[in-house]
Amino acid sequence: MDKANQKIMSDNKTLYIALEQSIAVQKKEITIGDIATIFCTNRDISFEAEKIKVFSFTDREEEQQVVSIMKLIELISCKIKDVSIESIGSPETIVYYKNTSGKSKITTKLKAGFLILVAFLGAGFSIMSYNTDISVEELLTNLHELYIGEAPAGPSIGMLAYSIGLLIGVIIFFNHGIMHKLTDDPTPLQVQMRLYEQDVNQTVITDSKRNNKTLDVK
Repeated sequence: MDKANQKIMSDNKTLYIALEQSIAVQKKEITIGDIATIFCTNRDISFEAEKIKVFSFTDREEEQQVVSIMKLIELISCKIKDVSIESIGSPETIVYYKNTSGKSKITTKLKAGFLILVAFLGAGFSIMSYNTDISVEELLTNLHELYIGEAPAGPSIGMLAYSIGLLIGVIIFFNHGIMHKLTDDPTPLQVQMRLYEQDVNQTVITDSKRNNKTLDVK
């Protein structure tokens, strides 16, 4: 057998596995295919590896489990003989389980609406507090008196312009219009949420290792 044929047979026995830092599932019986991306030129090997059971969640509404890539390699090696496994992803993944079967869509929408309302009122309160701290109204009144020559009898043009400019500035800064994003760039809020998510995931992984709760090889 020549070297070319040997290389082809070797590639057919190479299984690539990639883990994300975290993944959300809605099923109790977790297989490798549920939490990892599997690739092999031999589709039979990929299919068999994806169906290997890793663990099961209990009947609790929400749970999480940290799984090591070494545990997945061990399970695959026990089930599939003479296969070379290459890991190209994260060394651990957090599997978040949330049982949504018993929840109604109305309850979910009400919770989402409540969060939107709280965020809206909180942002509005923050803006008003900031304007009060730096005396924006007094500043605009002084500017109106400086350029017009007299104090405004009511809301001035400067206040109106400031309010419109504030609205436009918020839309541009957060990169959202009424129905869709203005550009494809992630918003500052999305960036901060992703950084926060990474910090939370890393903390969960570290705590799981220290408490010996990580699903790993023995």
